[in-house]
Amino acid sequence: MSLRLVSSGGAVTDPAVLNLTGSGVIHPGEIVDFTRAADYILAPSGASSTTTMVFGVAQSYIQGETDSYLQVIPFAQGQIWEIDCANAVTTAQLGRRQVQSATRGYLHNTGTDLGAGDAHTAVFEALSITGSTSGSGKIIGRVRHQVAPVYRSAGVFI
Repeated sequence: MSLRLVSSGGAVTDPAVLNLTGSGVIHPGEIVDFTRAADYILAPSGASSTTTMVFGVAQSYIQGETDSYLQVIPFAQGQIWEIDCANAVTTAQLGRRQVQSATRGYLHNTGTDLGAGDAHTAVFEALSITGSTSGSGKIIGRVRHQVAPVYRSAGVFI
């Protein structure tokens, strides 16, 4: 497991699960990007994904095809997530915004905060430590995402 929904922000107990087309190898629990491609919508997320790309968390598995359907929980305001970390967890990482690891499905929790051009790739804000702090642990926090209009043609945004 990479990402697990801890809270949906109050009274919401069952998050909406959407069935959208995806491409690439995507495992349950991994963050997916909203790609806006012509023949599919979702793609695997990674270390270079930005706050305007991350869309939600996969709930099913697909491999390679561009016409496969993937179940996904979209990110929404108020959600709290638990994420696996690639590095040892320390309290110095709390309150900081961090990027995903090059190993998909993990947070690259190095304690950096929006430095060296990470303003848009720092997609996760750490709030609390859960689990072990030795080796790789888990952090609870929120996903930083922005919904940006997509320019399709002259003056048309979707």
